[in-house]
Amino acid sequence: MDGVQQAFQVFLRLRPPHSNSILDEPFLTVLPPSLTASDDDIETGTKTQVTIHPPSHHRSQKIETFSFTEVIDESCGQGDVFGRIVAPILTPVLQDGRDGMLATLGVTGSGKTHTILGSKQQRGMAQMSLDVLFRSLGDRITCLSESQIAQCNDAEAEIMGSAAFMNKVTSVIEPHQIPKPNSCPTKPPVESHVVEVTGSSSIKYAILMSIYEVYNDKIFDLLAPSSAARRKALLFKSTRSSGDRKVVTGLRKVMVTDLYEALQVLNVGQYQRSHGETGSNDKSSRSHCFISLELKRLKKSKLDGSTRIKESTFTIVDLAGSERARNAKTAGDRLAEGGHINKSLMFLGQCLEISTQSSAHTAKIPYRQSKLTELLFTNSYNPATEPQIASIVVTADSSGDFNATSQMLKYSALAKSSVNPRPPMQVLNGSRNVSATSQCSQFSQGSVMSGSTAATSDERPESAMSQDAAAMIAMLQHQLREAEESRLEMERKLEAANTRCLEIERAVREEVNNDMEHKVRMLQRKMLNKMEEDAECQEEHVDRKLDMLKRAILDSNDENDRARDVEIEQYVRELEAENSALRNEVLTLKRKRVNGDSPLKERSLNRLKF
Repeated sequence: MDGVQQAFQVFLRLRPPHSNSILDEPFLTVLPPSLTASDDDIETGTKTQVTIHPPSHHRSQKIETFSFTEVIDESCGQGDVFGRIVAPILTPVLQDGRDGMLATLGVTGSGKTHTILGSKQQRGMAQMSLDVLFRSLGDRITCLSESQIAQCNDAEAEIMGSAAFMNKVTSVIEPHQIPKPNSCPTKPPVESHVVEVTGSSSIKYAILMSIYEVYNDKIFDLLAPSSAARRKALLFKSTRSSGDRKVVTGLRKVMVTDLYEALQVLNVGQYQRSHGETGSNDKSSRSHCFISLELKRLKKSKLDGSTRIKESTFTIVDLAGSERARNAKTAGDRLAEGGHINKSLMFLGQCLEISTQSSAHTAKIPYRQSKLTELLFTNSYNPATEPQIASIVVTADSSGDFNATSQMLKYSALAKSSVNPRPPMQVLNGSRNVSATSQCSQFSQGSVMSGSTAATSDERPESAMSQDAAAMIAMLQHQLREAEESRLEMERKLEAANTRCLEIERAVREEVNNDMEHKVRMLQRKMLNKMEEDAECQEEHVDRKLDMLKRAILDSNDENDRARDVEIEQYVRELEAENSALRNEVLTLKRKRVNGDSPLKERSLNRLKF
C-alpha cells in the first residue's frame, strides 16, 4: 500500500451540504484517526477512512469502509486543499525537474470544477498553482528563441508569444466575451507556499502553456478557436524527437512570462471548453479538460556556449462528472456526451482499481481502452524516466446521489472493506431489541477497523451470528467463484468473437479489394478502348483535313497555271512578232548590201537631211 500511495495518491474531499441535496441525512461518515490502522495517522491527526451508510430505502444495507491518502472534510477551504495536495507536487516539479499531475474525479455537481478553477470569490488550484509558479521563478522567466523553439518542439506544436496569441484569438472571439484577469479573485493567498528554486542565477526558465479537451473520446485544442464543424481532432502519439514518450501533436502552445498572461490563456481555454445545461447542473462540463504547463530549464554550457534544455511538465486535469441520464434529464447530443463521459470514467475506474492493488507492479493496466486513460497513464509508467508525482482529488457530496457516489468511491479508494448488518433480532437474556445498525457499528469499529469482535454476555447469540456469518461468507465465496467463472467464460467468448470479427473483416477486406481491382481493370480497359477510338477518330479527322488541303492546293495551282499560260502565250506572240520584224529588217539590209548601198552612208545622208 505504501508504494502505491507514494506513486499515486488519492485524496477524498467532501463537499459542504447545499440546497440541492438529494438526501436529508448524509450517508458518508469520516472516521477519526484513532480508528485507523496507521500509527502515523494517529500521531498527525490525519483522517484517512470514511464509511458509507446506505439510506433506509436502499435495497442493499451493506456498510462499506474506504481508505484514502487523506480525507478532507467539509470545513477545509481552497487554501487548505492547495497546501495539502498541490504544494507537495509543485516542489519537486520546480526543484528536481520531475513531472507532476493533479486531477479531480467525482459525480457531476460534487465540486470538481470548483476545486480546480474556483469561483468568483475564491481561486482554484489552477490559478494558485500559476501564482506559485511565477512567484517561485521570479526574474528567471524568459522567452525561447527561434532556435530553442525548434530544439524543444517535440510535439509538432505551434509555439507563439502571448501577444501574438491574443491577437489571433480576438480576431475570432469578441474581447468582451473573455473574462479579464483583473476581475479574477486573489484569495486565498499563496505566499507561504512559494518554492525556493536552487541553482545558478544564469539558469533561465521558459513556460509553455497549452489547454486541450477530450470530447466524445477525441482530443481538441482549446487554444485554437474554430467552429464545431471545423474542429480538427489531434493525435496522441510518439514523434521522431519525442522517442518512447507519447505527446499530443499539433497543439498551440503559448509562452507566458507573468501571471496576467497565464490567466488570459486560462480564461480563453475555459471559454472554449464544451459546456451544456442538464437537469443536474446549469453549466455542466461535457469534456475532460487538460491544462498543461511545460517548464523549459535553459542552462548555457561553459564549454561550447550551447544551451541545454531540460523539461518538466505539470498537468492539471478537470474530469467531467459521471451522471445518470434519468437524473440529468439529457437527450440527443447531451445524452451521447454523457455516454462517452461515463464510458471513459468506467475505464478510468478499472485502471485505478488495478493500479491500487498490491500486485499492481505485475498487473497490466488496460489504459488503451479510451483516450482519457491513455493520456493519464501512458507516460506514468515509462521505465526510461522518473515516474511523475500524481494525485487525484475525489470530490463527494455526502447528501447527493448515493449510488453514483458509492460507485465512484469503490474504484477510486486505495482500500476498502464491507460488512452486511443483520436484521433486527431478539437477544435471549432479555426482551431488548438490538438493531442492525448498532450491531454493524460495533462490528465495523471492532472487526473491520481494529481486528477484534464486540463481546456480548451471552454465548448462544454470538455462536448463531458466527454460523450465519460463516454461511454468508461461504455463499458469497460461491457467488464470487461463479462470477469469476462467468467472467472468464465471457472473456473467452469475447476473444472468440473478436477473432471471428477479425476473420470477417479480413475476408470482407479481401473481397472488397478483389472487387476494386476488378473494377479498376474494367475501367482501365474502357479507358484504353476509348483512347483508341478517340485516336482513330482523330486520325480520320486529320486525313479529311489533309485531303481538303490537297484539293485546295491543286485547285489553286490550276488557276495559277492557266494565268501563267496566258501570259506566256502573249509573251510568245510578242516575241514572234518582234522576231518577224527583225527578220524583215535583216532581209532589207541584205538587199541593200547586195545593191551596194552602205549602211553608214545611208546614215550620214539621213543626218544631213535632218
